Amino acid sequence: MSPFQESSPGAYSVLIFLLGIFLLVSPFAAWWMGIRAPWYVPFLLWLVLIALSAALARSQVRRHDA
Repeated sequence: MSPFQESSPGAYSVLIFLLGIFLLVSPFAAWWMGIRAPWYVPFLLWLVLIALSAALARSQVRRHDA
């Protein structure tokens, strides 16, 4: 068995989901909302999560096409 095993796309999806939960729902979210951040900060966080998931999906497609 090789020491390097390829991760499934589902594993990346779970990691992005957990990152989103941590940033937007956890007590950490109450902290960053309490520091008087601009109104668009939650939208920026959503944009980062969407961009990250799109980049990971694109890399998975390229890896499987080759």
